[in-house]
Amino acid sequence: MDLSPLSALPFLLHDVGARGYCNVATAVDDNDDPQTQFSVVTQSFLTTTMDVLRDHRCFETPQGWILSLHPASLRTFLWRPEDGKMIHLPAMEKDFPRSCKCLISGKARDDPDRVVVVLDLDEEEYWLCRVRGGKRWERHGYAITVYNAYGEPRDKHIARLNGVAAVGGKLYYEHSGRELGVVELDNRDGDGEPCLTCVRVDMAEVDLPDERPLRSSYLVESRGELYLVVVFFHGFDAHSVDELAVYRMDFASLPAAWRRVGGIGGDRVFLLGGDSSGWSCFGASCSAVEHRLRGNTIYLVNHVAIEENALHVFDMGRGTHVVQRPFHDFPRPLRPPFWMMLTDS
Repeated sequence: MDLSPLSALPFLLHDVGARGYCNVATAVDDNDDPQTQFSVVTQSFLTTTMDVLRDHRCFETPQGWILSLHPASLRTFLWRPEDGKMIHLPAMEKDFPRSCKCLISGKARDDPDRVVVVLDLDEEEYWLCRVRGGKRWERHGYAITVYNAYGEPRDKHIARLNGVAAVGGKLYYEHSGRELGVVELDNRDGDGEPCLTCVRVDMAEVDLPDERPLRSSYLVESRGELYLVVVFFHGFDAHSVDELAVYRMDFASLPAAWRRVGGIGGDRVFLLGGDSSGWSCFGASCSAVEHRLRGNTIYLVNHVAIEENALHVFDMGRGTHVVQRPFHDFPRPLRPPFWMMLTDS
């Protein structure tokens, strides 16, 4: 199998998708044209064909693993980009929905009970499968109601237009202005469904001014901690990123609180992106040293933009913001370029 050099990770993968196959996740083309990757380490392009993923639907995870499903056989497996290792999972009874978001949840990186989570971005449902010893994919549905400022009820979706992160065996998502939603994967109710709870959050340090209405938010798990990154745009121009703000969750506070931070640490890099028009947000953390990148830096693929998904590099130590357009002259893909990186185990 022909793999990209380890030194090239992390990279952005630009994929126009399999011809004749509509797929908002990764679609590996059915001809011999290689996908194009842009390495942020070497600032160069690679054209490596990942044969093992050919004809598969693939979903990136913040943990680095790629979940793959073969639409014809419905076989599933996890794939590790740096060495091609595969972990076979049970077959699905039917294909995943058209739009999905995938994470891997565990109480620690070496947790033997880690769980693969696939969230439907259209319907209120998700699938779970244990990485080790999983016998089948479990389907779960949910119904969440929130109330707006006028007391009117609204249905709430866990993953659509929201940041979602897996921390300590739980899924956290943006529930409301002053609450984090929690899916307790290891805590089941009487019907066998994971318990849905909320954490009240002090938002005093989070500044979301009305004069900056267009913004995108990302939840990022980093070494067992939960971060919130808010990206602000100029006015209503989705192609013009202005700046970002970073907050770390303080669960020890009563109530829990977002604390604004001036940096993310010398050995941390955040990789942000997501699906088209902000439909789903992706946030991952990786080691700057292991990936040979400058630490305290945030890389953002502007997936909210419609015409071009530029790469924004925020060096929080130097206070700089650089815009790169590596795919400016490329055919427009089915979805914005997405991240591949070293796995967390």
